[in-house]
Amino acid sequence: MSRRLPVGRPALDRVRRLTRKLSLRTRVTMWATMVVALAMVAAGLGLLLGLQHSMWSDRDNTVRQRLSDVTALIRHDRLGSLIPSNGGDADVVEVLGPQGKVVAGSDYDTRPGSPSGFPNPLPPQVLAGHPATLENLRIGDGGDFRVQARPVRIDDRPATIVVGVSLAQAEHTLSSLTTGLAIGVPTLTALVAWTISLTAGRTLRPVETLRRQAADITATDLHRRLDLPACQDEVHALGVTLNDMLARLDDASVAQRRFVADAAHELRSPLTALRAQLEVMSHYPDPERDPRVAVALLEDTVRLHDLVEGLLALARSEDPARSRSQAARVIDLDEVVLAEVRRQRSLARADIDARRVSAGRVRGDTESLRCVVRNLLDNARRHAAQRIRVTLGEHEGTVELTVSDDGAGIPAADRLRVFERFTRLDEARSREAGGSGLGLAIVGTVVTAHGGTAHADQDPAPEDGGLGGALLVVRLPAVPP
Repeated sequence: MSRRLPVGRPALDRVRRLTRKLSLRTRVTMWATMVVALAMVAAGLGLLLGLQHSMWSDRDNTVRQRLSDVTALIRHDRLGSLIPSNGGDADVVEVLGPQGKVVAGSDYDTRPGSPSGFPNPLPPQVLAGHPATLENLRIGDGGDFRVQARPVRIDDRPATIVVGVSLAQAEHTLSSLTTGLAIGVPTLTALVAWTISLTAGRTLRPVETLRRQAADITATDLHRRLDLPACQDEVHALGVTLNDMLARLDDASVAQRRFVADAAHELRSPLTALRAQLEVMSHYPDPERDPRVAVALLEDTVRLHDLVEGLLALARSEDPARSRSQAARVIDLDEVVLAEVRRQRSLARADIDARRVSAGRVRGDTESLRCVVRNLLDNARRHAAQRIRVTLGEHEGTVELTVSDDGAGIPAADRLRVFERFTRLDEARSREAGGSGLGLAIVGTVVTAHGGTAHADQDPAPEDGGLGGALLVVRLPAVPP
């Protein structure tokens, strides 16, 4: 069963589609002017209604006062054919008999027994004693009157006192006010619209300046910055934010160019070695030398393969789509660690102690975390003298993985730098001993993508229960049980 849209919904949708095509200045002017116009119309209507109510109330008070005066005359038997005036010339008083004929009146031209200028019969509301507006009466100067009646008895005969107060002056005042509002509200609305448009244009001018400057900045000149307005307002804050974004983009661009240059340099070395050795084998074949050259070629190929794999792993770890998909999987990190420890034991000359590996559950990508553990163990294996220690545990919502060795350790000045790409410490400058320089960079990138942290430290001395070498620590958010 299809849902029926409200009657006004299509029109509202059309208005929204139309306004989306307008400039911000035009939309601000249009909506602000509309709100001001509605407010002025509402205020004008309120003024008219309030003034009308006030004048009607004033005339109703006059009617009630005249009724009381005439009633007092009847009570004291002082009513004559001509009812004395109270000093005003806008009220008409008549005392009507049972047939609606005039018994007494305030008008000199109205004689007793003549027909009344009020409707016969009177409206029920008037007969009930409530004031009402009667239009086009032929009493006094004619026109609209506020009328109220009160039944009395004169010489034991029923009679009715009817009092009418002219609304001519009140209606003239309201008409003049209505005309003034009809002219003034549109004029004031137009003035407000012009003022809002001018103000919005001046307010948005710095934004347009920022937009033009930002449009001129390309990928080759990210070092440029936007000119900030002098006022410390929201537009200034926007400019500061855009400049900060440009600074981050510039840093990322510089890092990317540096990474490409470093990657090209790292790839060029093994490729150059491979080419040179292949050229020697091709131009100067030697049955005794060629097997040794083939072994060297295989080593360079393996090193080149490891470098390419590291670059691919680094690229995958920085993929936002892959990072979002990692958060949905729960992994037993202890199983990943123990599996890598078993693999490394077949490669390492040092003893790997994994007795302190306990349970730890995290969310993430299994292959990426396996790469983290492998690179930590590869780093420890290259620098350890005899022993490597691996620990894993969960504490206060955090899973902590540590890998330490009994090597020379990492100098304090280099403990942050080791997680940068293509970083090799002085003692491991050779590529054969120091690797590609991507291992710990991959660790830092993958751990950060998983919402964790990685840092290097110094393991305590053996007499204090440590191994005395480098200590690499990875912390990841734990999965609640």
